[in-house]
Amino acid sequence: MKRIFLFVFCFVFTVACKDKIKNNKDVIEDSKKDFSPKETESCPGIDFELERTFFRSEFLEKLAHLERTTDLKALLSRKEEVVNLDISALGLTKLPEEIFQFKNLQTLNISSNNFSDKEKLFEDLAKLPKLKVLNMIWSKLNKLPDNIKLLSNLESLSLASNNLTSLNEEIGKLSKLKVLGLSNNRRLKDLPASIKNLKCLQLLNVSGTGLIRIRDEVTACRSLVIILANASKIKTISDSIGKLSNLKTLNIAANKIVELPTSIGDLTELERLSLGSNDLEYLPEEISKLKKVQIISLDFNRFKIFPKQVLGLDGVSNLWMHNNSFKTIPLEVADMKSITHLLVDHEIITDENIENIKLRNPGLRVIREDSRKYVKGKRRKN
Repeated sequence: MKRIFLFVFCFVFTVACKDKIKNNKDVIEDSKKDFSPKETESCPGIDFELERTFFRSEFLEKLAHLERTTDLKALLSRKEEVVNLDISALGLTKLPEEIFQFKNLQTLNISSNNFSDKEKLFEDLAKLPKLKVLNMIWSKLNKLPDNIKLLSNLESLSLASNNLTSLNEEIGKLSKLKVLGLSNNRRLKDLPASIKNLKCLQLLNVSGTGLIRIRDEVTACRSLVIILANASKIKTISDSIGKLSNLKTLNIAANKIVELPTSIGDLTELERLSLGSNDLEYLPEEISKLKKVQIISLDFNRFKIFPKQVLGLDGVSNLWMHNNSFKTIPLEVADMKSITHLLVDHEIITDENIENIKLRNPGLRVIREDSRKYVKGKRRKN
């Protein structure tokens, strides 16, 4: 029996496959594993543990190891115990009739199928009253039907690697949604204004999309902990982004960003900030207010001089500055309170500069790096 692991990461949503034989008893045990929802203070339901993890949480780890079910009939004798099902990649064009007997079903993976009537599909999914987690990756979705609003109990929705060009406003009626995965929808240019209604949203993954902005309405989602928007086409960040007072991870690397809003300094809970591979020439002074940031990447931008605003980032342990055009790293970098690793350009930073930094801070690892070594093209943008 083939086995599919659904990996949900802070940087991407991906699917990997592995072959393994299991008997029906093992499948039943997987289907009834205890994923007992813990309530969060502001939004009842599943605690995805996103505030306490950098990669995937324990909850999502458990979902990643669900055994795919090919014989639903074998589960019917214990149907009340079935709360998790993976029926991905089975060549389905509609939901099997047996699935409606699993009244306690909470998590469902229907990825890599080709449902012929998407409107009917969501109408049928609404017959599963306890459904909270739905994965529909690689499912040839061009658009979401209006009746997506019927799935009002959803707390996690992954629609990665489809053909979505837009999201209709009805998605804003999924008021319990905490995780929204839209990565690798290359034709998706914008998010609907109704996203502002997703007050419980904690993780937004729009990496690898065609988005050209992070719109103002996203900043109304005050529960956001993680935004993954790397490898898209983003040019502008909302001036209101500082309102996201719970944000811990912001990955907007590999975009077309020229300028950061000054309000980025108000993200005082931020711990990980990825800004590499953009078109930044300078940083706002306010960025030095981010005292909890531990990792910041500024590689492959357009800095002509070292951005000294980072020197005030007391919490930074990892500072990535390689593949920029400045030829000198100021010695004050060695005095940053928490720094342990400094990545510098592999060619234009001199040995003397590096040695002087290490003399000032012998415990600091200074590493020559080239993030462009495996790709064709310029090593620096200036």
